[in-house]
Amino acid sequence: MIRRVSITYPTIGMAVLIILSVTFSFYYIEVKALRDILWVKETAKAEDIYYIVESLIQRDSDKLVTLSKVLKEHNGLTEGLKFFISSDGDAGSLKVVMNNLFSQLGVDICQIFDKNCKLIYVITKSGEGHSDFSDIEMDAILSSNDKLIAEKVGNKWALIDSVQIISENELYGKIMIGKWIDDDYANKIAYETEVHVSFGLADGVIASSLPPRQRMNIDNRALKDSIMDIKSIRIEHAKNFKVIHYSPMELAEKVFGLIVEIDTKSSYQLLELNKNHILKFSILILIVAISLLIAVMLYTLRPLKSLKDKAKQTVRDISGEDLEDRRENEIVSVIRFFDKMVETVTNHISERKEAETALKKHKEDLETRIEKRTTELKKANTKLIHTVDELEQRTKQTLLFNQFGDLIQACDTEEETYSLLIKFCRKLFPTDSGYLSIFNRTRNVLKVVASWGKIFIENEEFKKNACWAIRRGHIHFVQNPEIDPLCPHMKNSSDDEYLCAPMIAQGEVLGMFHLRLDPDNKDLNDEDREYIYNAKQMNIINLLEHYASPLINLRLRETLRMQSIHDHLTGLYNRRYMRDTL
Repeated sequence: MIRRVSITYPTIGMAVLIILSVTFSFYYIEVKALRDILWVKETAKAEDIYYIVESLIQRDSDKLVTLSKVLKEHNGLTEGLKFFISSDGDAGSLKVVMNNLFSQLGVDICQIFDKNCKLIYVITKSGEGHSDFSDIEMDAILSSNDKLIAEKVGNKWALIDSVQIISENELYGKIMIGKWIDDDYANKIAYETEVHVSFGLADGVIASSLPPRQRMNIDNRALKDSIMDIKSIRIEHAKNFKVIHYSPMELAEKVFGLIVEIDTKSSYQLLELNKNHILKFSILILIVAISLLIAVMLYTLRPLKSLKDKAKQTVRDISGEDLEDRRENEIVSVIRFFDKMVETVTNHISERKEAETALKKHKEDLETRIEKRTTELKKANTKLIHTVDELEQRTKQTLLFNQFGDLIQACDTEEETYSLLIKFCRKLFPTDSGYLSIFNRTRNVLKVVASWGKIFIENEEFKKNACWAIRRGHIHFVQNPEIDPLCPHMKNSSDDEYLCAPMIAQGEVLGMFHLRLDPDNKDLNDEDREYIYNAKQMNIINLLEHYASPLINLRLRETLRMQSIHDHLTGLYNRRYMRDTL
């Protein structure tokens, strides 16, 4: 008996592994998202503190600028300096004014100088004191003139503003006020923002609210990079639950580094608490998913055996082959039976396709033959129609030429034939234009005697050699004026297609027939144009043949008549002329 291997256990095991992977991925993604949220919150807090500190420093800077403007207009200072100058150095009244002002200004630095920038009086929080400035530093500060600057004084930095005391356009002295950027100032900012704040330059920290031990956490390289690159840098100290933000800040046209230390212990505790909750929730999802998977797999595998039996029976019905059972799981058995079904159906389909292909090919051959025969019949029919049309056209032209020949034979004078020829050309070439020129042997020129269509020429003359048709003795046809040689008698129509035909009879040049073709013929295809051009040439040849002989006969008749009424020696009229005249 064959023992079958069930697919239940490997399928459940693989699904459990997938569920475990998805659950742990969910746990990792949720924890990372929570950490990112806390990091964004800390960054936003650091940015808020940065703007608060910047506004506080800007407040102190604006206060110094405002005090400078007030001191510039202070009458007590002006009067004290005037008295100092007039009393040859008595600074008593000036000291009283300075002491009163210093207690009201709330500044750290307050010094007064005479107009030669010599120090007169210095006052500090503890009373009168000495100056912490060197002569070089004083010169740099006093030369700024009503401009707030950040200057290093000794080992400390300060915000300083100097003001000139002027009265009635006369300089009496200068006063300098300022605030120290030191640890006390940093502690004051930290008290208002409730976080530790430090100030620094590229070479290190200059003021901080941190205790000396904790200042070792400040990274001088990060401080320098923040100032040089004008960018914010975040450094996390996980062991101490601290995050330090380094941000550049412009103060009195000088770039300082603002260092803000944020305590992350509460955020870390919140993260750990939520990690436990996420872990518990993930485990719950894992248990529920595995339970549902086992139930679904057991429910799904029950009808799988029935499907396998039906597939086996279907194979037996289609191919007549009874497949044996093997040592394989249910899905492999179903796949094997379906492969056999597909193979059998594919063979039937292939045989059917081959038959359809042969039938289709035979049908295409018949359609090709029918189409070929139809095309041949269409061509033959078209050719027959063209032949009939051409015969009808030639019949009409023959009747016209016969009529023209009869009329020409009935003409009495050569001039009468000109108008008759033009009328006939209007019928024969209704859309074209042209003219007839007759050769004058005495003057050796061709003279235009009649025209029709768009051409209107009267008595125009040109030499015999001015036409290529007369020179060559046969028709000269210009289809492309840019390539074909133009006759010299063509003056203003270089873009038109035209045809010149010599009129020669008995070896004698009688004249030239010029035909200007209709410009609309250019829009036709090449085959139709060639047919029209050949037809026009044949018509012109027939026309000139019907016209040349009667024209010679008229000229011969006129010659005989002239000879009959003139004496051949003297050229005078004879008795016949007199009798005819009488």
